[in-house]
Amino acid sequence: MNNIKLLFITTLAMLMAACGPGGKNDQNTPPPDVSSFSVEIEKPMLMSSDSGTETKLVVDFNVLDGAGRDYTFDTDKDFRIAVLKAMPARSDVEDTSDPAYDYNGRNGNTFWKSFHHSSDASNNRASMESVWDGDLEKTDDGYRYTFAITDILKVADPYPADSADNDGYISWDENKLHRIVFAYGDQEVGFTHVYEWVPGTSSDSTVTRNVIEDGTCANCHMNEPLHHGPGYRSIDNNIAVCTSCHNDSNPGAAPARRPLAAVVHQYHGNVFKLGSDRNDLTTYKQPVDDSEQLVTDIDGLVVEGSPFPQDARNCTTCHSSDTAKASDANNWFEHPTQVACETCHLFRDRGAHANQVGTAWIRDGSPQNTCTGCHRPYERDENGDPIIGEDASRSAKTVHMMRLANLSTARDTLDVSIEQARFIDDSFEVQVRIMKDGVGISSMADIRPYINNDDHFYLLLNWDNGEGPLLSYLSPLTFSSPSPLPTVDLNMYGDGAVGDGCVAEGDGMFTCHKDLSASDIKPTSTSKLTVNIADVPLCADRREGVLSECVNFTGIDLIKSPFMIAANNTSSAFGIGGVEIPHSLPMGADIESCNGCHKELTIHADSHAATDFQQCKNCHNSERPSFYTGIPADLKYHVHSYHAFGSHRNGEAVFPGAINNCESCHTSSQFNLPSQENTRPSLAMNTAGETKYFSPALVACGACHLESALADADPETVAGDAILSHMINNGAVFGADTAAEAMGSEQCSTCHAIGQSQGVDKVHKVYDYR
Repeated sequence: MNNIKLLFITTLAMLMAACGPGGKNDQNTPPPDVSSFSVEIEKPMLMSSDSGTETKLVVDFNVLDGAGRDYTFDTDKDFRIAVLKAMPARSDVEDTSDPAYDYNGRNGNTFWKSFHHSSDASNNRASMESVWDGDLEKTDDGYRYTFAITDILKVADPYPADSADNDGYISWDENKLHRIVFAYGDQEVGFTHVYEWVPGTSSDSTVTRNVIEDGTCANCHMNEPLHHGPGYRSIDNNIAVCTSCHNDSNPGAAPARRPLAAVVHQYHGNVFKLGSDRNDLTTYKQPVDDSEQLVTDIDGLVVEGSPFPQDARNCTTCHSSDTAKASDANNWFEHPTQVACETCHLFRDRGAHANQVGTAWIRDGSPQNTCTGCHRPYERDENGDPIIGEDASRSAKTVHMMRLANLSTARDTLDVSIEQARFIDDSFEVQVRIMKDGVGISSMADIRPYINNDDHFYLLLNWDNGEGPLLSYLSPLTFSSPSPLPTVDLNMYGDGAVGDGCVAEGDGMFTCHKDLSASDIKPTSTSKLTVNIADVPLCADRREGVLSECVNFTGIDLIKSPFMIAANNTSSAFGIGGVEIPHSLPMGADIESCNGCHKELTIHADSHAATDFQQCKNCHNSERPSFYTGIPADLKYHVHSYHAFGSHRNGEAVFPGAINNCESCHTSSQFNLPSQENTRPSLAMNTAGETKYFSPALVACGACHLESALADADPETVAGDAILSHMINNGAVFGADTAAEAMGSEQCSTCHAIGQSQGVDKVHKVYDYR
């Protein structure tokens, strides 16, 4: 009997082991992703046509799905392919009538020459061909594709100067790098793939053209479609696909079809209104005034802003110098070109370039079509040879990245520290020390000329009773309900001897007071006092790395404000009696994730000069209604709404990636339900001018899932807001008079907590982006 029991137990253990994590039936291992693909390509071949009169380009390849199975293409899906070759730099063009003059300025820059030109017309654009127009044949080993190009050796070059030695036909150069680009499918299922090869033997003339690392664009764009509809496989953000069409194969195709360097830099860097009429080459993609006329003076510029959510001088957001990951990674500063530079500098900077407008640089009365004459990448030795690694004083890297570094150096010369804070005699009392260049200032007048606003230097004074800050920047707009609250800000310019403000004590020390005797709420004995600064935009000499008086900056500098940087925040917390304690206001987002796109939150470098979530949270919290009806100013609503619908919910989504990808801004613990960090109801003002409270999950989720602004929503009459009824039926509180009435009844987590059948992780498909 004992032997039978032992055999049973042993057998059971073996069965359990087989089902465990190491077993073949591991139920925790997800099934293969059949929407992912792998592509295997044989070296392409030149073959004679059936008639023997033409030469065809043929490539053998195979495609496997995520399960490792041969894939059968869906003929209803878009399938494009292109072949290109990497060309060495064109010689500088002196003929101003040559299209390469205005849009080239190469001076050592390589480019992709496309074989897909339908004619030799001077403005013919590069393209990709549809695989369904060629010959796709199923083989035992996969597929064989014969390009639709009639004769690969007889492709007419629309820019014949490149092919003058081959009777105007694009030559098939055995010693040049060639590239085949595949783009199959749509937003749901498909792939892009790049294959590069040298048909013969590489030589000294073999060049490459790989400027951006793979995956760089996805850091912000998350493989979302970029300027092409979902029916076209652009969702991989594969730059090779983009450059198949957007290249410099034919300079005459510009400006209607411009190289990717021009397109991307302009979308990310230009802030001015541009001409949009392709038939008017004098204004197309050039700065125009409100009458669509070419701007000839700085006063005519119309600023429309840029979608790029950080300082455009952050070149390394997209570029790097890692040539192991991209063979031509240094191209952006070693070979700056007019075609790229002018897209941001359409209206020339003051100084060396004065107020020039147009497509040519003017120097000493003569037009210049290159940039490296002044902006060479490296310093030179006594023989005139470049010293690789030693950036020249006016290199593209120096005038962008070093200028930003100099701004940071200048900012660091101003040091603000919170020595102590306490609540005493119904007043918030703070001791602040301010040092400039290591020396304590004697009065605020010592630094006021370096601050780019006229009337304030804010301390943000708040307290936290365990659920977040109690004050905000804006008191409720109506005081009938709820009761009035003090605002969070204290202006250090105020005279503390006669009211709210500060008194200089010497050696940079200031004692500041804010009277809360009339406030309906005050800190308790267990409150945690918090102090930050805000609205301190500094002016700095970006060449010398020192603070500079703001009046020194004029002209175009006042439009782009390239001289300005937010002061370093100082964030401290204290017990009510003045003992410093470790504490931060709770945040529902991850600062590192946000700075992946925003780089120090520089989107607010001017208006709020805020670079730290602690600053944001002091103003944008549950106790602040927005200036605009219907909209809470609380971050859990404001940021979601802004990314999904734009400012004031009156525009398109400005988020560059997948709006449903919670993990682009949050950690998994921050977007779970119930609300994890921002747990209180939020205030918003309705159309009647009343401020009301709304329950926390309703606020966060309603920011995107309701078409109307929150307090303006009506589940009874507006179809787009019908989901509000679902929310209310499951415990959401809409428009309560007090915060207490809007708490404790939401049941969202029952179905929508992470891991549930309709969890936020599944509904938003966050695992698709990991």
